[in-house]
Amino acid sequence: MTDRYSSYNERLDDLRASGVERTLPDLDLAGKWVRHEGRTLLNLSGNGYLGLSDTSELREGFDPWSRQWTSASSRLLTGNDKAYRDFEDLLVSAYGAESALVWDSGYHANSGLIPVLADTDTLIVADRLIHASIIDGIRLSKAEFTRFRHNDIGHLRSILAEKAHSYAKVWIITEALFSMDGDIAPLREIAKIKREYPNAFLYVDEAHSVGVFGDRGLGLSAREEILDDVDVLVGTLGKALGAVGAYSLQKKVLRSLIVSTARPFIYSTALPPITVAWAAHLFRKMMEMDDKRKHLYHLMSYMGVRLGMTVYSQIIPIIIPGNEACAKAAEHLTDLGFYVRPIRKPTVPEGQERLRLSLSADMTIDELSTICDHLLFLRGGLSPIRLIP
Repeated sequence: MTDRYSSYNERLDDLRASGVERTLPDLDLAGKWVRHEGRTLLNLSGNGYLGLSDTSELREGFDPWSRQWTSASSRLLTGNDKAYRDFEDLLVSAYGAESALVWDSGYHANSGLIPVLADTDTLIVADRLIHASIIDGIRLSKAEFTRFRHNDIGHLRSILAEKAHSYAKVWIITEALFSMDGDIAPLREIAKIKREYPNAFLYVDEAHSVGVFGDRGLGLSAREEILDDVDVLVGTLGKALGAVGAYSLQKKVLRSLIVSTARPFIYSTALPPITVAWAAHLFRKMMEMDDKRKHLYHLMSYMGVRLGMTVYSQIIPIIIPGNEACAKAAEHLTDLGFYVRPIRKPTVPEGQERLRLSLSADMTIDELSTICDHLLFLRGGLSPIRLIP
């Protein structure tokens, strides 16, 4: 009898053979620490960049009992609680935007927004290292799509010079802070190029920069003073803020189109109002956390000096070519007390496998000094680790 699942078993065997099968780790989280296989490890694989682990202080001023705890509807039916409207008003005020929209996740936002913005008479020009959720949104849009080399302004300019005049709309898409390389887009230069084309729009994903950079932690577009040039800005609530969900900022006309036509927005159950109210509460707190941001910058600077490399942000990639070598290095650091996960294809290209060190504001210099000692020792010859230049 034919095994109906044989093709799936073969695919899984191929993943295992190539060293890219993914498994879910069994963890207990405790602030900057994780409990894993009976050990307590410093968590260098999370995205909680502000270190918001002490909820006792964060809870001050928040009354959960005044909020609806459950949700059983999309926002277009009965899910559009006052908590949503209050948070979106806060976002509009903070950024000086025309409108804001809260989403269930950043993935929902990117995959839902782009098909609304782009059609077959649209050219999308995106940085080569954009997130998978943006790529999925572009595919769903059916727009013409090309990529410019990562952070290469000259290449972006040449593509637009050649192709922009052939389309009714051109959307330039980039992340502000790239999640795997930890480097920062040249946003001012991109905004300047966008202004040269009357049919061009700019879309910036600020997932990893909100909370960390800019005035009041509003992100890199705010720091670079280009908010007026950004036609759509996507921020996340599930990284530095440690909540769940995302938000987009856009013109009112775009918001109306999104609410009417974005499938992930229309057909998703709304986040529970208590979740939205808590995210709004954290957002208000986040805007006042300059001391945490200053400490995080100090940690970034320290890591750069100790490792002898340029550190652009709280995300530090350690390149270890080869799936097996990368996995072994991660296992070795785990044995030493650091929870670090290997990043392999398809998340990064073959040959660019890496450890992704993620700093948070609740870490200390002493803790990072220890892992720097181990990384420098490994670089001395016991492992094929090389630091990205």
